Amino acid sequence: MSRVTRNTLGVSKSNENNIQVTKNSNIPVPSKRKAEEELKKESKTRKRAAFGDLTNAQAEKQQSGSNNIKNQVKKGLNNFVGKGKNTLKGKDSKTAAKKVVAKVKDEVEVKIPELGTSSSSEEGLLCTLDSGESSNDVTIKEEEEEEKFFEIKEEPRKVPPKGVLDFDLETLGDPQQHSEYAMETFQYYKDRESAFRVPDYMNAQMEITDVMRGILVDWLVEVQESFELNHETLYTAVKMTDIYLSKKQVRKEDLQLVGATACLIACKVDERIPPMVDDFLYVCDDAYTRDQLMKMERKMLSVVGFDLGYSLSYRFLRRYGRVCKVTMPVLTLARYILELSLMEYSVNVDVSESEVAAGCLVLAFKMKGIKGYAPTLAYYSGFSLSDLSPMVQKLLAMMQKPPKENLKTVRSKYNHKVFHEVAATTVPTSVDMTTDE
Repeated sequence: MSRVTRNTLGVSKSNENNIQVTKNSNIPVPSKRKAEEELKKESKTRKRAAFGDLTNAQAEKQQSGSNNIKNQVKKGLNNFVGKGKNTLKGKDSKTAAKKVVAKVKDEVEVKIPELGTSSSSEEGLLCTLDSGESSNDVTIKEEEEEEKFFEIKEEPRKVPPKGVLDFDLETLGDPQQHSEYAMETFQYYKDRESAFRVPDYMNAQMEITDVMRGILVDWLVEVQESFELNHETLYTAVKMTDIYLSKKQVRKEDLQLVGATACLIACKVDERIPPMVDDFLYVCDDAYTRDQLMKMERKMLSVVGFDLGYSLSYRFLRRYGRVCKVTMPVLTLARYILELSLMEYSVNVDVSESEVAAGCLVLAFKMKGIKGYAPTLAYYSGFSLSDLSPMVQKLLAMMQKPPKENLKTVRSKYNHKVFHEVAATTVPTSVDMTTDE
């Protein structure tokens, strides 16, 4: 018997419940009785019943609604289960057959209402019944999975001792202050100080002296002022220069090239709009070529490494000034002392940046006669007055030196009204470090 496929079976869109045969089809439609006889023969000869297989005669039964489809499916289920019974034995076979029938019937009952008016109900039914796992089973499996919750225990916030101002609590709602993580951030800076501590390298240099280094730093301050760079850029450049000089021999004619290259790299780290290479060649009075500067940049990065997140004393000073709530003139005086210390070789080797920053602030307090800061500074910096006494004495000796003619950029800078003319502040002959009262 020639089987009528979907290509020859036309479905009328006007009446979805009635299935008609196109007039152009040359294949005759078998009668109802003949179709049933052929169906019986086919079920006997085939090895396994085609589950849900629909013939043309069965398609005509769809005119009476979805009940005929259910009956046909049940008939196919009986054939399918009947085959399965032959392979099973005893009570287990009956139980297994019942489970198969119940499961498949549930799936059919759920899917058939959706196929009642569809012109492609046969394909939808076949796809549903042939699928290995229904969407209901997937949903049940997802619901059965145990939900796992991961809870991160938040450590309680550290509270300063009695008598110490809780600066971070006061500024907790200000996103600019970074108050929630400020203590952890500056502790991280302190932990990284040892990784970038500069050893005493000047004895290993054949042509460079500490005086020449001081002149270079004074020139870098002038470059920072000319390009209006951030103070962090200046301190990063000086730190990078010291690290490079501690690892490589440098000729005196190349010392300015080292400083300019360090400033160029620092600008790329801290500046939003860094100066161009030609700008650095200009401030060097064209003593070097572009190729020399670019070659020195590659060499310096290979020597000092690409980890340029140094623990800068300037950042520590700004933090300590905030927690102690100092006025701007007092903080500017401390910044002036700290910037002068950049040119002092002994204050930049084998020292802690946080200790230098705390010592500069204490000396500024002593010069201005400010008292009552010791508990707060000790809590946030980790240094007591006795710990800072050697550093303060060293900075005081530096301030008492007469100004040199070739190192006047920092003093002239902080003599301006913008910086509250702090460079004109009288330097005491001695300071008492036993108390802050």
